[in-house]
Amino acid sequence: MPALLTVAETAEILRVGRSWVYEHAAELGAVKLGTGQTAPLRIPRDGVQRIVDAPSPRRERRWVPAARARKATTSNAELRARPRL
Repeated sequence: MPALLTVAETAEILRVGRSWVYEHAAELGAVKLGTGQTAPLRIPRDGVQRIVDAPSPRRERRWVPAARARKATTSNAELRARPRL
C-alpha cells in the first residue's frame, strides 16, 4: 500500500463511499495537496490503518414494550375480533 492514498483508494479499502472519506478526512489525517477548495486530498495509510484497527462502536438496543412491538408488526387487515367469554 502506498504511503498516501487517494480518496477513491481509501473508499475502496474501507468499503465506504467517497463522501464518507471526505466527511471523516480529519479523523483519517488527510493532507490537502495545494490551496483552494478543489485541491486533492491524500490520506496517509496510517490513518486508514487506525480506522481499520479501531474497535467498532457497540450499539445500544432500545427497549420496546411488547404491545408496541406487536402493533408495529400487525396491520389492520390482520386484526380479528376476539370472542367475549
